[in-house]
Amino acid sequence: MLEIKAFVKLLDILKKHDDGQYLAKSKKDVDPSYLHNNNCLMEFYSQFELKHLTIQTGVSSISFIDYLNLKERNTKYSFSSLKEQDYIVLSEQTGGGDPILFNFLDNNSTPSIYAAYDVLEPFKIANNFLQFIEALTVLVDIVYNEYDIYEIYTNDDCDEIKPEFLSKIDMKLSPILGENIDGFMRYFYG
Repeated sequence: MLEIKAFVKLLDILKKHDDGQYLAKSKKDVDPSYLHNNNCLMEFYSQFELKHLTIQTGVSSISFIDYLNLKERNTKYSFSSLKEQDYIVLSEQTGGGDPILFNFLDNNSTPSIYAAYDVLEPFKIANNFLQFIEALTVLVDIVYNEYDIYEIYTNDDCDEIKPEFLSKIDMKLSPILGENIDGFMRYFYG
């Protein structure tokens, strides 16, 4: 599966900066009905141990929700535009809040990826999981390897992000995300 290969590429970048173990010791059994019988999600959650996976974006960090906590974490969110059976929250900002989710309402086999701030309705950031993982991999590569995670700001006393950082991210992600670039950038960098 392309999504699994793309996720392994993302983990390879993260492992250079973190000793976390994200591959499951043995394949886990997952409930296919809870995962919308989606082959990609079933493979994803059976192969990866996500409990300790946190990704720094330079501004904040997002944590992937591991399979054992998936049902519990998903009950923390409610959106007027989506019924509970239409989405699964994949990740959220560390500590909870601002979720990234699979939206199954459009297409069960390749759900769109949406993001939300706690008080706002979800907005689209990627057409599918593969597109999201590829964009996240590019973002992580730049943030971790070119800007040493928190060196994206103009100076130590400022919350202003370096314009060259934002333009580099935009330039590299636009071909991957297309029309979703604005939503992706809004979620990660305001």
